[in-house]
Amino acid sequence: MAAEGLGGVAGRRIGSTFRLLMQVRIWMAVMSMLLTPYNRQTLETTIVVVCIALLSWLGLVAWQQIVPWLLAYPLLIVIDVCVSYVVLVAGGVLGPFFLFTVVTSTVAGLLHRRMGVLLVCLMQVAVYYGAAASDPGSMVSFQTVVAMPAFYPICGFLGAKIRRLFDEHEELYKARSQAEVVAAAAEERARLAREMHDSLAKTLRGIAMSAEALPLWLARKPSRAEQEAVRIAAAAEIASREVRQLISDLREDVVQQPIDTVVGAVTADWARSSGVQARVGADPGVDLPLRTRYELVAILKEALENVSRHSGASAVDVRLTLGPAGPVLTVADDGHGFSASPDFSELVREGHYGLVGMRERAATVGARLDVDSRPGAGTTIAVTFPGALGEGWATDLEVA
Repeated sequence: MAAEGLGGVAGRRIGSTFRLLMQVRIWMAVMSMLLTPYNRQTLETTIVVVCIALLSWLGLVAWQQIVPWLLAYPLLIVIDVCVSYVVLVAGGVLGPFFLFTVVTSTVAGLLHRRMGVLLVCLMQVAVYYGAAASDPGSMVSFQTVVAMPAFYPICGFLGAKIRRLFDEHEELYKARSQAEVVAAAAEERARLAREMHDSLAKTLRGIAMSAEALPLWLARKPSRAEQEAVRIAAAAEIASREVRQLISDLREDVVQQPIDTVVGAVTADWARSSGVQARVGADPGVDLPLRTRYELVAILKEALENVSRHSGASAVDVRLTLGPAGPVLTVADDGHGFSASPDFSELVREGHYGLVGMRERAATVGARLDVDSRPGAGTTIAVTFPGALGEGWATDLEVA
């Protein structure tokens, strides 16, 4: 992870581990005071422990600001090394206060990998020996000379190992996300090919057949020829709209943007082209797998297209919220509504496959599509998707 922040999966895990280490230091402060003999609990020792506990608490609550600073300016960790010297002098190198200083090595390994932890550990070992030399109560033994200082590199490289695991997990996550993009894009291209064959090709074929018959109707029945010309113009407009939609769907990069941004952009584009007023409320904290994003965007486009074609609505309300079961995409219009069975069999018989297609798309990613519509009362389509992340609410905006 780069020094500029805590982005990505590895960054979030590093932040969580840093908070855990700060919590450990706070508990060590409490345990150190409890384990220290009463005759060694001086005012100086108490002040040092309280200060360390407060600094650890500050790191716990303000880790989002402190960790980026430590990443950007590695020399800041030297301050903690200096604090380690004060702790060892005040509490003794063989007392429970020694555990405070070990956390510094672990943090160095977590944030700065092997080279950083090597330098920090060397400084901490030097600080330890300096504190031991100034402590008349310390004894020269294997524990003092070798065992205790060995904790610094051990814990430091443990932190570096944890960091390496986080980085490897980040690489695997990015590779999996890229594979999902490729797979979803391939499936989307296959779907577009089917739609071009099943919808656009039929529309164009109908235009061609009507155009071939137009001279005949001009000769035999001019009024019928006028009607056919109007039908050809309407069919050409439908074909043009379908082509624009297919070209828009080919923009694979759209689903890699924040999903709340995509929902707002898709709705705004539709509102401008249809002339229908649209109100958008999108939660910026919602996150979804890339495969699910493709289906959400496709369902939203189809729902809006149905509004412009069939509802006669003057306004549409589009919402993307984070519900208890996952993200919920809602498209509500004030059109004339309709009455249909739960399986949309009447719509299928009439040749309207939009709702059926949206339900099938939702099912491919484990989502649920619900339709609430009554004649004269408008239509509301709600799709609940699994697998949300994040929190927060966006400000509503009007688009037309």
